[in-house]
Amino acid sequence: MKKFLSMLLIAVGLVSCGDDDKPYVPELNKLTNVTCTKNGNTFFNADITYDQDKQINRIVLNMGGNQYTDNYIIVDKTISVSGVKMDNGSLTNPFVHTVYKLSGNIIATKEEKSENKYMSNAVYTATESSYTYNSNWLKSVSQIIRWPNENGSGYQTRELGEVDRYSWENGNIVHYAYLPQKEITYEYDSQLRPDNFPFRVVNSFQPVGFDMISPINLMYGKMNLNQPTRAYWYYVSEATDICAEYTFRYTLTGDYITGMTVEEKINPVNGATAENNTYEYTFIYNFVVEQK
Repeated sequence: MKKFLSMLLIAVGLVSCGDDDKPYVPELNKLTNVTCTKNGNTFFNADITYDQDKQINRIVLNMGGNQYTDNYIIVDKTISVSGVKMDNGSLTNPFVHTVYKLSGNIIATKEEKSENKYMSNAVYTATESSYTYNSNWLKSVSQIIRWPNENGSGYQTRELGEVDRYSWENGNIVHYAYLPQKEITYEYDSQLRPDNFPFRVVNSFQPVGFDMISPINLMYGKMNLNQPTRAYWYYVSEATDICAEYTFRYTLTGDYITGMTVEEKINPVNGATAENNTYEYTFIYNFVVEQK
């Protein structure tokens, strides 16, 4: 009997050491506010709200003396974003200006809408971007652009083909290229990116705006494994002439990145004026994710 009980206890112990006994890691709160200053002056402020399904519901961005309120409507595999846009220096009336189509939980296409100034109440797709992934790593972006005929008789269309290309190494984007001639290189250290920090290498050569840390970034497939420490861009044909460079520093509070400093150095090449700027970011995470 003792031998039987011993064998039973061993069996129970083996069962209890299965996948269900893996350490529980609670999900981090979601980003709800970003404040950024440039050389001590307000650059932008963004408030982010979510729905009960933990999806983006609204983003209110204050920048340059204007307020942009974007409402996100998610139906099946389509995300429609309605709000105002800046058009030739003036704010438009609210309309659906961006539409994302998903494949699974990843953005497959993005349609950017514009109002036709030659026709009343006419909205058209000005830019259509298609995203290509390799095992959920974003590899490239192809684009189609359109613009209206001045006589209001339709639209012109041009297929640009591949315009953006991303190169990955060790789980991080190390090069972003705007084809065929501009490229930005990113360097990293061993600091891991928290799962709730939506920093992404975007199609920009000035990585200081809200788009680089917008929560929508978490829907472009796999994210960087680490946090960047430096970035610099150049023309491919003149790679030794760095046009501008950026250094990144972070403030951690527990498991959260609560601050970031970006130092910008614009070099006097290709007609640019030498310039140095400091961007200070503060991040707040007030959306508590219900733990299962």
